[in-house]
Amino acid sequence: MHWEPTQLAELTDAVKHHPKPHVRMKAGAVLAVAQGASQKQAAEFYHTSPTSLSQWVRRFCERGIAGFEIAPGRGRPRQVDDQQLRDYALQSPRNFGIARSRWTLQLLAETVPSARGMSASGVLRALRRLGITSKRGQPWLLSPDPEFEKKSW
Repeated sequence: MHWEPTQLAELTDAVKHHPKPHVRMKAGAVLAVAQGASQKQAAEFYHTSPTSLSQWVRRFCERGIAGFEIAPGRGRPRQVDDQQLRDYALQSPRNFGIARSRWTLQLLAETVPSARGMSASGVLRALRRLGITSKRGQPWLLSPDPEFEKKSW
């Protein structure tokens, strides 16, 4: 395959300066192939498969550095229904027959039908994605001092 000097310069620049690490790594692997390494050698050095590397080479030839970006919509689909989680989180747990005044992450995971089985950290990430912030509740401590109520008021 013939590599243009502009392609080599673009790859070199991406290896040295691109802000995303996965793009720098893919550019380095493709640059190694462009400089004469076999796809098998470059794939072994970059801890990837020769099949993946050949796809990176093809995508670079078609779209340039933009071909190394991760396409939207890839990965596992979301488990939780965002609107349903928002509807539950913005109401009191008492509206759902739960004798509490505030939600906990675990309680949301147990109550929201589409969030069942999620971890508390997964529910927290989903809430943050929706722009809903959580706040840790503070325990109420009562003093054993018999004059506590007089002092606190």
